[in-house]
Amino acid sequence: MDEQPQWQPISMLPVFTDMVDGMLDASQEQLANMQSARDKPHIMDDATLQRVVDLYNNQLEDQWLFEEQFNRWLRQNMEPEQIREIERLKVQATKLKACNEEILKIAEEIQGSTIDSILGMDEFELIDAVLSGKLKPPM
Repeated sequence: MDEQPQWQPISMLPVFTDMVDGMLDASQEQLANMQSARDKPHIMDDATLQRVVDLYNNQLEDQWLFEEQFNRWLRQNMEPEQIREIERLKVQATKLKACNEEILKIAEEIQGSTIDSILGMDEFELIDAVLSGKLKPPM
């Protein structure tokens, strides 16, 4: 059953400010972690990588809710300060979307190179993966 969103009154703007800014900060931190993992994917396990994929896919799926809420507010009679904050949040939400997409791109790149994937290989598969460049040897 698809639930209808409950659109919020402008009095909830501070909550959205905290939410979007907080999510962007967390996503930027996760992106830095994923960029580090790109060079050493063997530090990640499958379960952790799957949690990352699930979380950031869900955030991307819900992105339209922010956009629609902000657009609904902008169609109302707002104070100039509220308009500026909504416009700032729209920019933040766009950055959040791009950040989450990059996190998922890296997750896809390193899938198959996690510690679980490496431990699941026999010695010949491991040698083949390293020699073909699919797997970087740990330094």
